[in-house]
Amino acid sequence: MKFLFVISSLVSSSSVFSQYYYNDILANYQSNKQYQLLVSNKIRSVKVSSFDADNKPSEGFSLAQKFSSDNKKLITTSALDSNAASILTTSYENNRVASTSTITKGIETKTEYLYDENERLQKINSSSTDTSLNNHAAELHLWFYNAKNQPDYMLKIKNSNDTTRIEFINDEHGNLVEEHWKKKSLSLETYYYYYNADNLLTDIVRFNKRVQKLLPDFLFEYDDQGRVIQMKQVPAGNSNYLIWKYIYNAKGLKQEEICLDKQKQLVGRIEYNYQ
Repeated sequence: MKFLFVISSLVSSSSVFSQYYYNDILANYQSNKQYQLLVSNKIRSVKVSSFDADNKPSEGFSLAQKFSSDNKKLITTSALDSNAASILTTSYENNRVASTSTITKGIETKTEYLYDENERLQKINSSSTDTSLNNHAAELHLWFYNAKNQPDYMLKIKNSNDTTRIEFINDEHGNLVEEHWKKKSLSLETYYYYYNADNLLTDIVRFNKRVQKLLPDFLFEYDDQGRVIQMKQVPAGNSNYLIWKYIYNAKGLKQEEICLDKQKQLVGRIEYNYQ
């Protein structure tokens, strides 16, 4: 069951990853690339299998994806246990994600993505409704760019009346290197992004007040084709971490994910089967 908990954390990663540049811009870019790769390889469906450290199937886990006939919708059906089944519908336009809709435990979450004439992400509009409690929440991300086509700042607006300004600093190579959260002139959080010689993101770091030094949240390693082959995820305020290793097939599609703990002991693995 330990690995099932790990998968649960990853499935809800959009709420776990707080760094807005990573979560909005980079994750969106990678998602669009993955979609284009699936379509170019004429993939119609994907089945994901999960195995615990003893190589037995993870109890209660299922995940399958299926494209519509025109490839403009991808339906993802998943369950982490008997009480956590969900259906995610992702819609695409012009080879980019246009919207998503998720239904889980009576909670419906909808997200719309808007791009500008230069194909830059301009707006993410999310809303969540709990039908059982009749609760509704909304969050809007408005992205603004400088004259060099680089992210300049983003406004996060919750429920139309709570605004946080996220400002960005870019280096001489055009890489985004700092992310500053501010509200009413108060500094809330700062993230730092580091890159390798090929301008690929290697570290996402922030200042840890408890130990009074910079510590990483994520560390990435790549193969010679620029694909992520390892991600180290360090939970906030925790000395333990997880190492995810990624293996790709000849078509460049992810074939297997292997999860290790800090002692490099196997926690579990995930296999992908494409049809």
